[in-house]
Amino acid sequence: MSSVPNEPMDYYDGVSIVERPSVAKTLASRVAFPVLALLSREQSYKLHLTPIDDERVIMALKHAKGKVLDIGCGSNTFVRSHGEGTGVDVAPWKGCDVVVEDAAKLPFENDAYDTVSYLACLNHIPNRDDVVKEGFRVTKPGGRVLVTMIPPRLGSFIHWLRERNDPDHKQRHIDHAHELMGMSRQHVTRILKDAGYTDIRSRAFVFGLNRIFIADKPTS
Repeated sequence: MSSVPNEPMDYYDGVSIVERPSVAKTLASRVAFPVLALLSREQSYKLHLTPIDDERVIMALKHAKGKVLDIGCGSNTFVRSHGEGTGVDVAPWKGCDVVVEDAAKLPFENDAYDTVSYLACLNHIPNRDDVVKEGFRVTKPGGRVLVTMIPPRLGSFIHWLRERNDPDHKQRHIDHAHELMGMSRQHVTRILKDAGYTDIRSRAFVFGLNRIFIADKPTS
């Protein structure tokens, strides 16, 4: 596992707030998808299109409620766009609210958040089962968890294709021995269920290349 830098690191330049795009912009971005796959977030914005990296944030915004805890937040785009909550990461990305050594040991009280999210990060977390159980601890009864994840068969190709435009690939601090390039629907569902979440459902988005999982913490 590579060392974690001490100084804050840049994730993206420019836009830090993601807004839900218009129907016209969404359609244009879908048509341009093969080109967007080769462009950086900044280049996509210059073309007035929705960057691929923003798609998961847009989908999560549709399902987030109340106070959000985003684990593996990177530049904290999701929390900033939602407007209420805390972004946590193990690396000191600029914009991150709280840097932790281990996301399975969070400095928050029980039942502190209405929504806990893991956007495109659970596969990169070596102790992912324990981290989701910790997320369950800080989720309010009646609250929910959000996970976005690519399927493993596409994961290696997508990571290779996006590597030069993904800041996290440029400054890796991940336990590669336990890193996954993607996770199956069954794998994510099992982790959420083992943590205690119920009513687990999911839906694909962006041509089925990505999937969002939504599950609830029982009220009693």
